[in-house]
Amino acid sequence: MSDVSNPVRFSIHPQAEGWCWQTTDADDRRRAGGIVRSKSLAAALIIRDICAAQAPAREHHLISAEAA
Repeated sequence: MSDVSNPVRFSIHPQAEGWCWQTTDADDRRRAGGIVRSKSLAAALIIRDICAAQAPAREHHLISAEAA
């Protein structure tokens, strides 16, 4: 079993508008979430966020937030 350095918790449940999903970090702070039409899409978004939490931080030297 590998050591997970950035654990992510998740929840998914039905609502009138669709499926509510949310991910939180180890300190119970919300990482991502929303309401989508299908449970499978909610699950895919959860998986994407879990993978993003485990990916090493990258420097985006080509992306700038400064206005031109």
